Amino acid sequence: MILGAIVLAGGSGSRMGTPKAGLRWRDGTLLLHSVVTMLDCTWPCVVVARPGQELPPLHTECELVFDEHPGEGPLAAIATGMRAVAGHCDAVFVVGCDLPFVTAETVAALAEALGSGRGIVPEAGGVLHPLCAIYRTELLPEIERLVEGGERRAQALADLPGVARLPEDRLRAFDPELRFLRDVDTPESYDAARRDDGQI
Repeated sequence: MILGAIVLAGGSGSRMGTPKAGLRWRDGTLLLHSVVTMLDCTWPCVVVARPGQELPPLHTECELVFDEHPGEGPLAAIATGMRAVAGHCDAVFVVGCDLPFVTAETVAALAEALGSGRGIVPEAGGVLHPLCAIYRTELLPEIERLVEGGERRAQALADLPGVARLPEDRLRAFDPELRFLRDVDTPESYDAARRDDGQI
């Protein structure tokens, strides 16, 4: 299976007070960190941003595309990214740029869990994580129909035929603390993540 990646960077960061893509992380930014992580284990890697969005410097090996339905939610952004990689890979790892603890090992574990399925979505504590999941590119027509029908929630992907949910016990088998699901949505969670990473 050829596995690509879609990094979602178009969020406004309303809870953070600033767009999260440009926040400092280690020697770069959250967005650059996500892209470098994805390029270590997937190809191609596409970043989806809002039209006119100011972004920090990107890796030369990733492609930048602009959301064709800005402000309409992550499902439309995923469709935009999937159109960009269609024909180049069999499946994509979809990840928000605000998940700094996702690793190549995370991607490999989810890819193994995918097997012959059409998608695999982590589920922990009764919460789905569709923005840290793998989807076959063959789902694109179905995703486009959802978007055209007014659906905005990425959670709708988990209900598509052939998309499975990976339960918490299997997630903890490769990440006991579920660190890979920690996002940075607020200044407090960002500072906590940096502390846990030894940056402050």
